[in-house]
Amino acid sequence: MATLADRILSVSRLSRAEAEHLRSLCRSWQVLADLSFSDLLLYVRSDDEDAFEICAQLRPFTSQTLYPQDLVGQRVTQPEQPIVERAFREGRVWAQADPVLVDGIPIRMDAVPVRYEDRVVGVVTKEGSPATSRRPGRMEQVYLDAAEHVSQMISAGRFPYPDTPAGDWPRVGDGLLTFDGSGSLTWASPNAVSSLRRLGLAQNVLGRELDELGLGQTPVNEALQTAKLLDGELSRGDTHVRLRVMPLLDGEQVVGALALARDISELRQKDRVISVKDATIREIHHRVKNNLQTIASLLRLQGRRVQSEEAKAALNESVVRIGSIALVHETLAENPQDVAEFGEVARRIGQMVGDGLVLPHQSVDVKVSGQAGALGADLATPLAVTLAELLQNAIEHAFPDDRPGTIKVELAREADDVIMIVWDDGVGMSTDALGGARLGLQIVRSLIDELGGTMRVAADDGTRVEVRVPALR
Repeated sequence: MATLADRILSVSRLSRAEAEHLRSLCRSWQVLADLSFSDLLLYVRSDDEDAFEICAQLRPFTSQTLYPQDLVGQRVTQPEQPIVERAFREGRVWAQADPVLVDGIPIRMDAVPVRYEDRVVGVVTKEGSPATSRRPGRMEQVYLDAAEHVSQMISAGRFPYPDTPAGDWPRVGDGLLTFDGSGSLTWASPNAVSSLRRLGLAQNVLGRELDELGLGQTPVNEALQTAKLLDGELSRGDTHVRLRVMPLLDGEQVVGALALARDISELRQKDRVISVKDATIREIHHRVKNNLQTIASLLRLQGRRVQSEEAKAALNESVVRIGSIALVHETLAENPQDVAEFGEVARRIGQMVGDGLVLPHQSVDVKVSGQAGALGADLATPLAVTLAELLQNAIEHAFPDDRPGTIKVELAREADDVIMIVWDDGVGMSTDALGGARLGLQIVRSLIDELGGTMRVAADDGTRVEVRVPALR
């Protein structure tokens, strides 16, 4: 699937770095749309340089959109959008003096050049309507002033911020705080004030620094000092408020900051519940693994006591089967999610079977390569038993008379299937064995059938078994 940067490169003469800068801008520009109560359109100069193409579009959460239809892919020329061409050519923000009527709706437009390394690489238009915008007030004016500052930073190549932290941006409507250059709080939106109240701050906080309010250190002062976008969190009891602090730059100087505030108390509560569940699941897998290992130990003790060689062999095979299941649970116990990296499971099984069944005087190597990805326990467990059975059969029957050899396990993921190939360079499997008289092959066929998979066996210069099962069940 093509990214925004790929689409930009396909219609323009921009470099990869310039296209990625525009892509980064479009990952961060929701804050500009919401602060300006405007639809945003990204114009890029077409490869023939006779027109501009709209490569991205964004609608505001704080106002009604003017463009319910998709405009991406449309091309406009200089006579159609002279303000876009002028902003691109002159490299400064241009605003229409008066709204223009479009289908009877007055529309105002600002054209903001997007600068990257001293070159204008695109233009963002902010398009809104006085008829659909909110009633002017103190909050609306703060929003618009902040939007103008962000626009100037885009024009100067200062926005988007480098090294933007991962994760979704909080919305402007969730809460907005403004700070002066010294870090003092100058304004807070109603939703931001409510968040502070839930943190236990009943007093007036305007004119004070957040770090003085007893909620722990915030990233505000560090953002002002380093001119970097930083994330932080205010916490008290079960209330948690996430902050994303945006330093406002005027040239090289930091003149203030915006902080988007979002109450994430419910998310933190869910995180705690999930953490407890994950810990419980890991503990269950750990205990299952321990119980299976105990059973395997008991079978080993029983195997030492019986006299019949056939009984000893049967008990040893059972130990290997139980051990392979225990390895799956051991891997699941180590993973915070209820999935196992099957490549790691296969390597452990290869080592376990090799150490347990290859006699000291034999020279048989077991090698595992490839990856099958993360699999759930319902798929990893039968695959682990299947692998153990195939390895066991190869060690026992492929190398008679102390013949040296190699057993290779190859794992792969193809579309929606997991592929596991086990092959050896031994004497090959006889026709009777291919018929499935051996218990191991019967177990394997039964497991693969239950998984809805297929198994193909070939005996030519050794034995090759290919197992293919659906990865999604």
